[in-house]
Amino acid sequence: MPHKQRSKRQQIKLPPDSATKLRRTNVNNPVKIVRTLFLLFCFLLVSCAPDPQQEAGSGEQAHNNPSWFKDDKFGMFIHWGPYSILGGEWNGQRIEQGDIAEWIMLRFQIPVEEYRAIAATFNPTGFDAREWVSLAKKTGMKYIIITAKHHDGFAMFDSRVSGYNIVDFTPFKRDPLRELAEACAEAGIKFGVYYSHREDWEHPYAYGNFWDFDSSQTNLDTMDHPELFRRYLDEKSIPQLTELLTEYGPLGVVWFDRGMYTQEQGQEFADLVHNLQPGTLVNGRVGHYDKELLGDYQSMTDNGMPIGGIEEYWETPQTLNDTWGYSKSDSNWKTPDEVIRRLVTIVSKGGNYLLNVGPTGQGVIPNPSINVLNAVGDWMQRNSESIYGTSPSPFPYELPWGYSTRKSNRLFLHVFDWPRNGQLNLAGLNNEIIKAYPLLSPEETLTVDRDEDGDLAISLPAEPTDDVSTVYVLEINGEPDIDPYIVEQAEDGRISLDYLSASTSGNAQKRFNRRGESGHFHISKMQTPGDFVEWHVQVDAPGTYQVDITYAARPGWENARYILEMGSEQIEGTVRSTEGWYEYKTETIGQLGANSAGRAIIRLYPEAPLDHYLMYFNKIELLPTDGGSD
Repeated sequence: MPHKQRSKRQQIKLPPDSATKLRRTNVNNPVKIVRTLFLLFCFLLVSCAPDPQQEAGSGEQAHNNPSWFKDDKFGMFIHWGPYSILGGEWNGQRIEQGDIAEWIMLRFQIPVEEYRAIAATFNPTGFDAREWVSLAKKTGMKYIIITAKHHDGFAMFDSRVSGYNIVDFTPFKRDPLRELAEACAEAGIKFGVYYSHREDWEHPYAYGNFWDFDSSQTNLDTMDHPELFRRYLDEKSIPQLTELLTEYGPLGVVWFDRGMYTQEQGQEFADLVHNLQPGTLVNGRVGHYDKELLGDYQSMTDNGMPIGGIEEYWETPQTLNDTWGYSKSDSNWKTPDEVIRRLVTIVSKGGNYLLNVGPTGQGVIPNPSINVLNAVGDWMQRNSESIYGTSPSPFPYELPWGYSTRKSNRLFLHVFDWPRNGQLNLAGLNNEIIKAYPLLSPEETLTVDRDEDGDLAISLPAEPTDDVSTVYVLEINGEPDIDPYIVEQAEDGRISLDYLSASTSGNAQKRFNRRGESGHFHISKMQTPGDFVEWHVQVDAPGTYQVDITYAARPGWENARYILEMGSEQIEGTVRSTEGWYEYKTETIGQLGANSAGRAIIRLYPEAPLDHYLMYFNKIELLPTDGGSD
């Protein structure tokens, strides 16, 4: 893109139906004062705004129903900043393989003044916003999220709040976020920003810098100086986020990271976004990791792959190599095949794939990244119908040959491992089959047979037509009618009922929380007897079973009553507070008897309506008290 003189403020060219106009002002004229007052007004407006949850009443707000996010599936993440100049190397030291180069300031405890001197040389003349957006679009990505401020505290946009930004502090003198926002608007790609709201190694009162500031005033893992941290929020974090929300057009997502000290602080940032841009989504890392989700969707751990379907909106951020920011030495690139299969796997489980690129200090996306994305784009050009706008796999079990996605009455069967017998087997699907055919050749018809057990066998060609994932379409009559997952009794007689093997009804929902390094899976949102968790069990050894339940319950949920039933047998349990929100504990709640072998249904639900969730359920173990003998 041609260089834009700082004195010439331009509006982002938005689609004709967009009412959003962006004004830019000269930093050296009195309009700066007006703009500062405007930002203060925005802050006061947000502070005085009513609680959106109270306003919503019994209905869901629009920003809690991100339909575009559910349909788009695939986005580009961009980590780019002064750390990209270093490329993982500083003062004769190199970031270890597998570590992350954008953390180089902390890893080597680079003094703030020395890092600022490095940032002052940032001149990425190779940057071309339209090239980046074009690459994302050709890859099949529907949205872009870029680091507006990472933990190093450097603003990659024209910020009046802090002079430590790419326009005022570097010879580049351009605003790459503005150029990207404009290019995204032209290409029909949603534009979003990453903002590190708690962590800032350049600010003395923010979280994170333990090596360069007065230790008596530093906020680290605990908020030791709340009044100083409040100063950081009011001086930099909140005003800069306000700039992004009022100066860069409609944002698809504001992507926060590393959580927040308190849930109230996280709510303040979520409210700021939703009040200034009600249609903008907030990711799940905005609040305290040990508390309830505040954002509009959940963020998995970095490079996280959930073992089973999560029944809330979710996204997994993943790298193309081992690092997020550019590294000169990290050549551990994922192959196109691996990226495509990860995309299919994530979408089949109901998630979004946010795939990262780390441009160089010159503003160029590395060729290995481009080569991988081009190959992914070739596959998406042929097979995107099986990705965009789809629902998760309707099958409650893993498919031995690949994965499935769904759109209305069409099941898309992604075949990774070609069956040796030429038969694609599907167990438990009870619907009438209308037609089966290759996605790329809908005029062809595949033979479908059903055996005496009702299981399907689809006859495939001798060879796959795609080396990565060949997609077939199975059209069925009506909504999928699939047999439930059956929990088998273990050889030692125990019956394990966990998150993965459960089915949910009503408002009960399989969820994820960010507590700890890898997070935890649980089931929650049970508030009425109709919000239940259910398992279908094959009992081989009748007998009496001790029942152990593992759950977490925050203070205020204690004494809620629940029912665990198996056939005509019931146990009434009482929830006990486990102190922490996700402090899972196990307790024995009684015994259940199975009088005969065969199939049984076990169900967990609140005894009566509650004004809060029943618990964060983790698992149940049924342990035979008499050896489980016949």
